[in-house]
Amino acid sequence: MSRDERCDINSQDDSQKTSNHWLWLYMSLDHTIATSAKWLNECNARLDGAAIDASDRSRVSAGLLHLSLEHHGAIQFLISNKPHPHYGSACALLRPQFDGFIRGVWFHHCASEQELNNFIKNCEPPRIDQLILTIETVPGHEEGLLKTTKQNVWKLMCSYTHGGYIQVASRNSATEIVCNYSEEQISELVSAACSITLLVAVAFAKLLNNETMANEILSEYRKLFSQP
Repeated sequence: MSRDERCDINSQDDSQKTSNHWLWLYMSLDHTIATSAKWLNECNARLDGAAIDASDRSRVSAGLLHLSLEHHGAIQFLISNKPHPHYGSACALLRPQFDGFIRGVWFHHCASEQELNNFIKNCEPPRIDQLILTIETVPGHEEGLLKTTKQNVWKLMCSYTHGGYIQVASRNSATEIVCNYSEEQISELVSAACSITLLVAVAFAKLLNNETMANEILSEYRKLFSQP
């Protein structure tokens, strides 16, 4: 199989990425949430029951990728809790979802045996900038997408996670303290969570050495999120 035929999530051109972004904003919030649920179910259906090898490297990587998927599931649960959704708590999970993906890929492809053993002994891995720098030497990640994504949204994700101003501003109205997140904010959250889950599911398929699964996952994402 040629490289062009392989699953490459970075192969979408800028117009495709922009089209997908605006598609979210045109969806109603209920439709956005329902589409996210369908996407998450599709990924889980393909990954549930998959067998990984018993090495420490595979177990650590798979555990972190699984955690990232769980964070998306928790986001989905929190925003679907009608009539009282927990939008702020859902937003706080976006950075941990991204962290789980980055760490999972780094331990799979990049960590030395010493770094792996240190983590198993409950030591922290390097900081995220160093992880991304190393990951982007791995084939399929050289385009700089992760570094650019981190630069664009990291400050916002940290503000949501650590109780920054964005969380305070989003629960103040003119007359009271109340959940006051806009539909656009939540649509952006769901869009980001779904995009991270695409990265996670493809990384999981590659951990399993299952290129067919990786391509199926990418095809399903395009089917759900591309404009008709």
